[in-house]
Amino acid sequence: MIVEPDRDALRAALDRESRRLVDQVRSARLDTPVPGLDWNIGQLVAHLGVVYRAFALAVRGEDLTPDIVANLGTGETLPEVVASTNARALAVVTFAEPGEAAGTLRECADELLAALDTDPDLQAARPTPWYGTGMTRTVGTLAALSVSESVVHGYDLAKALRTRPWLDERSAAAAAPVVMSEMLPLLVDPAGARGFAGSFEVRIRRAPRFVLRLDDVQARVVAADGGEVDCVLSLSACDALLVGFRRRKLWQAMASGGAFAFGRKPWLGLRFNTLFQLP
Repeated sequence: MIVEPDRDALRAALDRESRRLVDQVRSARLDTPVPGLDWNIGQLVAHLGVVYRAFALAVRGEDLTPDIVANLGTGETLPEVVASTNARALAVVTFAEPGEAAGTLRECADELLAALDTDPDLQAARPTPWYGTGMTRTVGTLAALSVSESVVHGYDLAKALRTRPWLDERSAAAAAPVVMSEMLPLLVDPAGARGFAGSFEVRIRRAPRFVLRLDDVQARVVAADGGEVDCVLSLSACDALLVGFRRRKLWQAMASGGAFAFGRKPWLGLRFNTLFQLP
């Protein structure tokens, strides 16, 4: 891994964000639509619970349970497989009332936290079939992904509840560079990146930096060693996640000071998000 995950920081972030989510869900109407998604609050909670539980099994190195295996999706690309898996899982996971939803979410989050408490090898690869047949991700990547899911869906939940989103830079900074460096090479958009060749140094504030090099539809991540790149993209950690998950446009982050680009070809900064797909 180019960006070394910090288990303690990720564990603390997951604990912090999951507690906030559970507290919000306790008083929520589960049928409330979530702006920008095709889900209601109950379905958002179901999605997070499935993520926490599947990731806990993977972190522990255990086989997925039959109910999870039965709902794995299909598709030609990672986003298609993830979308299909989400749709299948949400068709079978429901809650009678907010207390049940909150309790289930707390239970699933605690299972993942307990798995991280066993001090697993963060570099160990684990099967992640919800990303495609034969796919693996490291334990550290799964821990970071669980935090990014919590931060972004916490933002979604606040919008659904019409409350001010609480975005914690500590949580986002622990997750964003790991998630971006490990997942973006798998999410190159064949249409958006075709014919593109260039390099970006991604600097997430208060977090390690890395370099992403693209050549047509191939991408690889290398260490930021001071070498020459086409564009340096600086982002706050929260903006990195919100822009990356399409909750905020890059130009909006730039207008608010949450992001800016410089270097030999600073205009490539505005193209960055068009080079990748998301589930």
